[in-house]
Amino acid sequence: MKEQAITKINKIGKISSILTLVCKVFVIIGMVFCLAGAVICFVIPDQLVSITVTPTLEVDVDYSVVGHLVSPEEQAMLDDSQMEEELKQEFATDEELAGMTVSIENQVIRMSEVEEGITLTMHDLAWLALMAFMVTAMTFITLLFVGRLCKAFRDCSSPFEHNVICKMQHLAYSLIPWALLSIIWDTVIESISTNRLSFMFSIDLGVILTVILVLVLV
Repeated sequence: MKEQAITKINKIGKISSILTLVCKVFVIIGMVFCLAGAVICFVIPDQLVSITVTPTLEVDVDYSVVGHLVSPEEQAMLDDSQMEEELKQEFATDEELAGMTVSIENQVIRMSEVEEGITLTMHDLAWLALMAFMVTAMTFITLLFVGRLCKAFRDCSSPFEHNVICKMQHLAYSLIPWALLSIIWDTVIESISTNRLSFMFSIDLGVILTVILVLVLV
């Protein structure tokens, strides 16, 4: 029974090693594309091409579905033009809703708001590509430690061997830089969106909990 369990663990380690190797190949390709994109965007003049991203929020409310819940007199009061005018007046007096537009047609209320757009220059795109390269590079490093752990499972005679425990511990330590990468990523995104250098300090609880979990297992 014990030998069968070890054989299954070895087989899982072997399959995981192959899958990890395939993932490494795709991550390396992604690293090359991200780095090439960053270099190209840095070389191209900053203002030659710019991309403006304008977020739009739309909310549709179909109040015809509640028509059977109201009386005919109340239904008559739900006149599209009258309700639209009332909503427009209410939005005009509310500071939070002042930027929204409203229209009603066939008993469907459509509220929309267009927020201030973000303009991305070539250098902004270059920084984003560079951040993507850092993410893929960190992913590759993590996959290296995952691959070593899989090989330890593949060759072990017990999942509690010192070699397996060490590889698990190394994997946990390799995840710690992801927390720092999260801070850098948030700082770059905030700086690009506000058009000025803004330092953001945030802690990725998911990474911290994962590291703690692996260390507890160790």
